Amino acid sequence: MDKLSAKHVRCVVYGQRGDREFAEVLSFLRGFSVLYGSGLALQSEPCSSADEVDAQVTRELTQGGGQLMHVNARRSVASPSLPNQAATKELRELFARITVERSAEQEQLASDVPLPTQTQEFIVFGKAALTHWMKQYLLEARYVAVPQTTESADHTSEGAPLRMFVSGDRAQVGKSTVCLGLVGSLLRSGYAASDIAYIKPATQCEKPQLVAKYCRQQGISCCDVGPILFYKGFTREFLKGSTESSAQLLARAKAKVDEVGRGKKVVVVDGVGYPAVGSICGVSNASVAKAVQAPVVLVGKKGVGDAVDSFNLNASFFESHGVKVLGGIFNRLPADGFYSLEHCRENVTAYFEHFQPDKRVYGFLPELADGGLTALHAEKSGEGDGEEHVPESEVFLTAAEDQLATKVVDAFMGSIDMTHLLADAKASQTSSEKKVTEGKQATSTGGKAKAQSTGGKAKRPRPKFEIPTSTELCSL
Repeated sequence: MDKLSAKHVRCVVYGQRGDREFAEVLSFLRGFSVLYGSGLALQSEPCSSADEVDAQVTRELTQGGGQLMHVNARRSVASPSLPNQAATKELRELFARITVERSAEQEQLASDVPLPTQTQEFIVFGKAALTHWMKQYLLEARYVAVPQTTESADHTSEGAPLRMFVSGDRAQVGKSTVCLGLVGSLLRSGYAASDIAYIKPATQCEKPQLVAKYCRQQGISCCDVGPILFYKGFTREFLKGSTESSAQLLARAKAKVDEVGRGKKVVVVDGVGYPAVGSICGVSNASVAKAVQAPVVLVGKKGVGDAVDSFNLNASFFESHGVKVLGGIFNRLPADGFYSLEHCRENVTAYFEHFQPDKRVYGFLPELADGGLTALHAEKSGEGDGEEHVPESEVFLTAAEDQLATKVVDAFMGSIDMTHLLADAKASQTSSEKKVTEGKQATSTGGKAKAQSTGGKAKRPRPKFEIPTSTELCSL
C-alpha cells in the first residue's frame, strides 16, 4: 500500500445519527484536522437510519465504478467489487468516502497495487479501519515524507505570516463572526486554503464554533481549542499554584500560534470574551496578543456614543500593554431606525477621522436575519455533559450553518475594507519586526563591545528544540 503524498484530501463520513461510534469518529477527525493541517476538507452526512446508510453505501459504490478502492477492518485494500452481505451488515453503520489528489512525488511501497496518477478514491468501512487508515496512510506520509528542516527553511525564507488578533468590547459581540468573515473573504480574494490558518489560543468552552467548522470544511488549518482553556475552577487552581504560570501559558500560546502559522501567509487569531478576560491569571487578551505579536482589530457594538466609548475603553487596555490597535469593525447594525447602519457609519466614521486619525474604521456589518447567534454559541461558558464524544452537529457544518456562513462572508465582502485592513496589519507587523531587529542589533553590538573590553568571547546561545504540541487536541 502506498503512503499517500497528497496535495488535497476530501473526506465525507456517513453514519447513523445518534450512533456513538459515528460521533466518536467525528470527534477524532476534529482533532486529526488540527494535527494534519491544511489540505484536508471534512464533511459529515448523518443518516436517519441504518437502511439509509445502506442506501448511501450502494450509491457511493455504484458511482465509484471500478476505480473505487475498498478498505475495511478485515482487508487492508480490497478489490473494487462490492463487499459481501455479512460485511455490509456488520459495517453499514459507518463508512467514509475519501478523495485524494496526489502530488507528483510519492513513495511507492508495493508495486503490485495499481495507482492512478492524479486522483484516488477510497471507501473505508468501520471506525477502526477509518482511524487506522487516516493515521497510517495520511498523517505518517505527511510528516515522514517532508523533512522538518525543509518546512522550517521555507518559513524562514518567506518570513513570518501576517497575524491579526480579533477582539471585542464584550462577550458575544461577534468576534468569531468577524473571524469567519475574514477567513472566507481571504479565500474569495484569491488566497488558497493552505495559505490561511485560524486559531483561538484561549477559550472558555470546548464546543466548536461556526468558524472552526467552516475552516475544516474548506481545508484550512484550524485550532479552536488552544493551550489556554478557562475550564470551570481554573482560576481557583491557578491562584493555588496548581496550574502552569502565566509565563508558561503565554509561551505555550505563542508556540501554538507559531506552529499553526508555519508556512502560512495569514493567521487569524480569535480572542475570548472581553479584553480583560484572563487578567487575574496574567493571560488577558492583551497579554496573549502581545505574546503572539499580533495587532488588534476590535469588534464593536451598534450605536454611536456607546460604541465609540466602548471602543476607546478597550483600545486603551490593549495599548497599556504595548499592543497596537489597528481600528474597529462594528457589528450587527440594523437596516433602519435611529441606530441604522447608515446613521452609525456617518457619525462613527466622522469621529475617527477627527479624533482617532491613527486608527481606522474598516466597516459596519449588518444584522443578519437569524441574529448570527449560531456563530457565537461556543463563546458562552457552559458545562458539558461529561461525555467523551462530540455530536456530529457540533463538529461539521449543518446545511443551515453552511447557509449562515455564506451570509456572513457575503456581508463581510460587501461591507469591510479588506484592502486597508491587510495593508495596516502588514505595516504594523513590519514596524514591529524592524524594532525587534534593531533591538537585537543593539544588544549584539553591546555584547561584542563587552567581550572585547574584557578580552573574552561572547557565548553562543544553545539551540532550542521544541516538540510539536498539536497532539494535545486529539486522541490518536
